[in-house]
Amino acid sequence: MKYYSELVNKIYDTKEECEKAEEALAAKKKAEEEKQLTLKNEREARSKAVVEAFKKAREAEIEANKLMKEFVKDYGSFHMSYNGKSSLPTLADFLDSFFIW
Repeated sequence: MKYYSELVNKIYDTKEECEKAEEALAAKKKAEEEKQLTLKNEREARSKAVVEAFKKAREAEIEANKLMKEFVKDYGSFHMSYNGKSSLPTLADFLDSFFIW
């Protein structure tokens, strides 16, 4: 007698082989679902971290602008030298993105 598994779409010689194949398939599907759930949860957590970091950066930028405006109001001007790239887009960044076409 032959045993046909509708889940695996194969024919087996024994009932035990058929059941074993179906169990293996079920375990494989369950492992894949768990993996997808883990990836989804990890992506969601990392997304929240990115959003929170941008929120903090924006709040810091607002505070820096407020302090600079107060400084300029009291002293007339503000000058700062630094090494590094600004978090704010520059004219060069704008032109690069404009002429990328």
